[in-house]
Amino acid sequence: MRKWIGKKQNKVFVGVIGILSITLFFFLFHEQGRINQTKQVIEETNQSGLEEAEKPKTTQSSKADVVTGAEEPESSTRVALADGERPTLETLQDAQASFSEVADDVLGSIEIPSIQLNMPILEGISYERMLYGAVTVLENQTMGQGNYVLAAHNAGVDGLMFSSLGNVAVGETITLQDRSGHAYTYKVKEQRHVNMTDTSVLDITRKPTLTLITCDQATKTTGRIVVIAELV
Repeated sequence: MRKWIGKKQNKVFVGVIGILSITLFFFLFHEQGRINQTKQVIEETNQSGLEEAEKPKTTQSSKADVVTGAEEPESSTRVALADGERPTLETLQDAQASFSEVADDVLGSIEIPSIQLNMPILEGISYERMLYGAVTVLENQTMGQGNYVLAAHNAGVDGLMFSSLGNVAVGETITLQDRSGHAYTYKVKEQRHVNMTDTSVLDITRKPTLTLITCDQATKTTGRIVVIAELV
């Protein structure tokens, strides 16, 4: 009797493990499918932005609410430093469909060879604009001058947006290019891990500086990764 019960329990245990394994397989398969879809949408939107960045600018961009480095950052600027979450596949798909609405706000592109990143730069900071690429954080920023601050999402997928920013090492180069074809190369001097309340990275700098900001993880977080580079 005990042997029969033992065999019965073993069969039940094996059955439960089998069901859990199948469920886990389908869950992971579904999640991988969404990751692949997300990657494809981001890459296609990114390509649209890069193509726009190659075109000479013919119209004035619509300026978003931003602040200067000399002022106390307001709510719009805190988007780069305050709580943020990874954009969903649905919001990315909506952004891809409406890219033409922000095309005039593309300022150029940023390339970081060490992480194989090349993405468009847009003027003005907001959660929505960051769906299209890196965005300027301070008002009247000029490439190659002052503290040029850019923020972008951590999409949770290496190589997309600023997801791999934490892998950029001191000494590596970053190149910005405007829509007139002028290129500005910076060398990384420092990487920081800061709290979202630390706005010192937005301060005015004596040397032409590039400051890149992203969340330290793809989910809601108070940590930020900051890469600081100087013009060479």
